[in-house]
Amino acid sequence: MAGSLRETKQSSDDIDLIEIIRVLWDKKVWIILTTFITTLLAGIYAFTAKEQWTSKATVIAPKLTELGEYLSVRREYNRILRVDPIDPNALSARLFNNFNRLAQSQDTKNEFFIASNVYKKLVEGKEDREQRAVLFKLSNENTSFIIPDAKKDPNAIGRTVSFSAETPIEAQDTLGELIQYINHRAFAIELDDFLVDFQNVLTSLQYEKSLIQEDLSVNKSIQLENLNKAYETAQKAGVKEYSKVFNQSDTANIAAALSDTKIPLSDSKLADGSYLFMLGEKYLKAQIDVASEKGIVYPPRYYQIDYQIEQLEPLLEKAKTVKTKAYRYQASPDYPINKDKPKTVIILLLGVIAGGVLGCLFVLFNSLVSKEKANK
Repeated sequence: MAGSLRETKQSSDDIDLIEIIRVLWDKKVWIILTTFITTLLAGIYAFTAKEQWTSKATVIAPKLTELGEYLSVRREYNRILRVDPIDPNALSARLFNNFNRLAQSQDTKNEFFIASNVYKKLVEGKEDREQRAVLFKLSNENTSFIIPDAKKDPNAIGRTVSFSAETPIEAQDTLGELIQYINHRAFAIELDDFLVDFQNVLTSLQYEKSLIQEDLSVNKSIQLENLNKAYETAQKAGVKEYSKVFNQSDTANIAAALSDTKIPLSDSKLADGSYLFMLGEKYLKAQIDVASEKGIVYPPRYYQIDYQIEQLEPLLEKAKTVKTKAYRYQASPDYPINKDKPKTVIILLLGVIAGGVLGCLFVLFNSLVSKEKANK
């Protein structure tokens, strides 16, 4: 009895499957037509939709050749100031850190794209809200900056920067311009910090030099004033030469008189004017003449400062125009060969599959409805 039921059920399933195949075969024109229509629609979309091409580049920290003129300026700066030489590796790392930070900055990318040709083309004739949407897409969806995972790939050292556009050449050119813009901003941060420090050091040296000049100029004026007063006193006292006043054996007094013409007078043994005139008219007149005719004698530190300022001033102007790179290409922006989307082949295949499935479902549904009507 059970065997007979199983045979009946199997026979019924076979009849249903054969009936489905027969219905589908009879209505194959409808299925083919539906498939053709969906494939045609898929093809229209595939060939008319906006294309997307992605250009990629890999950047690493700059080498000595990229640091170029800026490294030379920094080395010359340290040499003039006689400080420890700059570490090129630390400078390279600092520049590359600036580059990495700005490459991930939303503001930096927005500033670049607002002035870019690709943005101007996309926002032409659009409202402000639509323009903001375009800018957001360019900065966040079309642009990417990938830092490799050290755990997954310990040997990875580069950073991958990419940009997507509607044409391969537009993607490649825009990516190159973006990297150059980030590089310019990254170096500007480093250079601005250096120039501020440079200017502060130069100003401090100039101030120290002016202080030395001022102090020695005041000292000379006071010295001449003291000598002139002593000279007048010697004239009134009738002291012509110190040898006629001093006991020749009193070398201590003579030395004091000779040395104490220098200032500050408040620190001198002759501050009260009791002894200076005793040098005599002849000697005092000679000192006054020499002090008046000769220039100020500056200490070694003055000439060191003067040399440093002389060397630093043209170097400062050179530093303001120097160029360098905050990165090095491990792989420059490539020209994309394969587009990201639309995937024409996949879309056409999906159109064929969707058309076939829809055609079969339509035929079977129509057949079922016809049977229901016939049974009634």
